[in-house]
Amino acid sequence: MGFGLIWTPLVRRLSAIALFLIFNAAVYPFGRIDLVGHALIMATIILIAADPEREVHFVPAVKRMLVGVPAGLAVALVVFGSAYWGLHRGFYGPEGGTGQPAGEMATHSCSPEHPHGPSAPGGIGAPPDRPAQPPGPDAARQLAK
Repeated sequence: MGFGLIWTPLVRRLSAIALFLIFNAAVYPFGRIDLVGHALIMATIILIAADPEREVHFVPAVKRMLVGVPAGLAVALVVFGSAYWGLHRGFYGPEGGTGQPAGEMATHSCSPEHPHGPSAPGGIGAPPDRPAQPPGPDAARQLAK
């Protein structure tokens, strides 16, 4: 609808009416603050809808360039999507894993205070040189020794 505001007179009026209805529909769920905040935009939209001009005065060269916007957005989507998934594959390999078993991925080692993360070899959050500790209320005291 934003591009419709700069297109032909009929499309411009229809876009302005549709936008005005959307702005007004937002007042009920979001309150009068939304009405006050968008009042200047809505006033401009009313002027656009009431404009009696029947000719197109928009620069034809610019209008021709706007035709290429959807193709440019599609190319940008492909480029950024390919870069994202290409980097993901480069970082994590073709299988997409991090070398940890499924369900064991985390960015930190867990402790008895945070028991819902991965277990370290030797107990929850324990370094590999300590024996395994059963999780329980006194596990934090035993790990501190």
